[in-house]
Amino acid sequence: MTSDSEPKARWTKDKAGATLAATTGFFFTLGPAFETASQLTRQYPHTAASLVSLAVAILAYWVGLRVMKKLP
Repeated sequence: MTSDSEPKARWTKDKAGATLAATTGFFFTLGPAFETASQLTRQYPHTAASLVSLAVAILAYWVGLRVMKKLP
């Protein structure tokens, strides 16, 4: 019977840091995005704010991944 001696790591420091940046970006922009969307659009302000926050989260994940890969 053989076993894998290598652990299969799904979470590296790079992905963990980038996920933290994305989550923080999403929740910090959700409030201001909702306030702006509710003033600009009377229909579906929650959807508009969620889409804007999602875009910020994707950008924050990409930037966080780049920065974390440069760290030792």
